[in-house]
Amino acid sequence: MGAWILLVLNFFFILAWTTVAISVSVVRDKGRPYVFPEDWWRVLVVVIALLLTAQEVFREVREVQVSRRKLRRWQSWSIRRINEDLACTHPMWPEERHYLEEQIRFIRNMKGSYAQDLWNIFDWLVYVLLIAVLGIHLADIFLVSGSLRIYSLRLFAVVVIFLWLRLMKHVRAFRVMGPFIVMLGKIVGDVLRFLFLYAEIYIPYACAFWIIFGGTDAVPSMKTVPKLLYSLYRITLVDEYEFDAMVAVDSIMAHLLCGTFLALSAVLCVNLMIALLSDTFQRVYDNALANAVMQQAAIILQVEESMPRLRRFYDNHYIHEHCAPLGEYYDDDVTTDRYQYAEMKKITSQIKDTLDEFLEIQKDADSCGPERPDEDDDDDMGSGLRRPSWAAREGSLRNLRLTQRQQSIEMSALRADVKEMQSLLLQLVQSHTAPKPSGGDIGIKPLFGHSEDTEVEVPVLPECRLPEHQTEGQQEVTPESSRREAKSSP
Repeated sequence: MGAWILLVLNFFFILAWTTVAISVSVVRDKGRPYVFPEDWWRVLVVVIALLLTAQEVFREVREVQVSRRKLRRWQSWSIRRINEDLACTHPMWPEERHYLEEQIRFIRNMKGSYAQDLWNIFDWLVYVLLIAVLGIHLADIFLVSGSLRIYSLRLFAVVVIFLWLRLMKHVRAFRVMGPFIVMLGKIVGDVLRFLFLYAEIYIPYACAFWIIFGGTDAVPSMKTVPKLLYSLYRITLVDEYEFDAMVAVDSIMAHLLCGTFLALSAVLCVNLMIALLSDTFQRVYDNALANAVMQQAAIILQVEESMPRLRRFYDNHYIHEHCAPLGEYYDDDVTTDRYQYAEMKKITSQIKDTLDEFLEIQKDADSCGPERPDEDDDDDMGSGLRRPSWAAREGSLRNLRLTQRQQSIEMSALRADVKEMQSLLLQLVQSHTAPKPSGGDIGIKPLFGHSEDTEVEVPVLPECRLPEHQTEGQQEVTPESSRREAKSSP
């Protein structure tokens, strides 16, 4: 709610000054900035804009005072704790006392966090511009000067742009727009780095163009220094420029300077800037959620400092349950050797595949097992129902024996897989207990809690056997019995 209040107040603040700037630009026939009683609403808008400006300045001043007060309290608390440690130092270790004294000096020289936020500096820049434009506008009202009117209109045009850019400070509290506000801030840094590289190319070529084509009426776009600089900027954007006039003055230098400057500025520098912006966008967008949460947390802290009365609406139970830091188990004694990680990962994946195959075969064996005849159903059969024939029973028994034979083959393969899994487990345990070789070879660390000479018992997995009713049927299947069954079967 505090973020919404700040956003609405700043929106009305920006809208009021925008209305004032647009109304000032209207030209009056009588030569006076305000004509009464027609312009009473303009005076009302100016008063509202001044009241909102005073409120914003008061909030900023209060935020500065709160920041300094918090810093002083933290400094006094930290120095008191360090002095307690300083009283317990021993004369035999003077470096400890020297370190604590350095910490005290460092804490005393610390500055507040208010000036570290660039948005706060931007706010004061906007306030200074508003005061300046208001002073020039008041001078224009009482002195009625054409030059003062021009200066006030120019300042109003600049102030309106800065005011609307300032709105992003309060929009970043919402997670939908927070990452993009961070992205624009990162892009400003990339643009500043790019401008340094661009200046390395722009300045020498500006001097070269001025030496060859500047200061003459033959090339009007380069007659003065401002026109020359703007013409080079247009060449960077592959815009129109007076190439024919430059060829008429000096054909060789026109082709040489224009061709190389286009290649360096329009092709190389512009594509480099696009690559920088793309990398910044991808880097910030990959952490969009984290950036949005951080921006929201910054606005919450600002609201707590500027609007302390809103704390009565806080739900402390909700904050404790849903907004507390996540607690995870951590043990600094447990470490991972980066040389063992790849081998352990490979062995673990092999063990997992073998176990998955074992579970699948076991499931198939349970689903294909013979069902016991239901005696109750046989007793409940009426005399009118006809029992199945002897040939049908022989066919089902033959199919059952074939199924048992196939299962015996699968169980043999399963036993081989289990033996392979046992060997992998043994290899895994030995890799932990093997001593580290000397020289340049990479050793394997012992298991945690065991020394290199400790014997580790390797668990032996029990043999996987079929159910009892399947093993009995499997023992009856022999080549002689199968031949007798083939002869006796119709």
